[in-house]
Amino acid sequence: MAEPTLAVIGVYRPQISTETWQEQWNVTADDNATQEHFDKLVLIEAVAEGLDEPFDMGKFGQMQAEFPDNPRYMQVGYDEGLLSIDGETLIQRDMNCVHGSGPLRFAVYLHLYDPERPLLWQRGEVTCPQVQDIPVRLLLLMPYNACS
Repeated sequence: MAEPTLAVIGVYRPQISTETWQEQWNVTADDNATQEHFDKLVLIEAVAEGLDEPFDMGKFGQMQAEFPDNPRYMQVGYDEGLLSIDGETLIQRDMNCVHGSGPLRFAVYLHLYDPERPLLWQRGEVTCPQVQDIPVRLLLLMPYNACS
């Protein structure tokens, strides 16, 4: 059996609407804190293949540079969406929705993204392409939801 793989299709800078900005500002009540919330936010699109166990979103993310060996400081992906294999349809957007057999294409948000650090997942590390603007299809399928 082939070793499981994870291929990162893209790392995207989300578009934040005025309404979403305001919703997040209502949580922070501070312009700088709201800006910091969005500064290193990305949407990652990836395909996992060959898994013989459930995909573990709790192990998908990045260690923070200040604490590279402390798993308590790992920034993990959240608000995931399971996509069709062509990436054109959102199948499900819910916690633990990235499951099933065959290739699993998904998109997930990650805060505090550092393009100089590897992305971790349950089977090791993967490098990512450069951050790009979010494609329209993902903007429509996976709009950012403000954190409360």
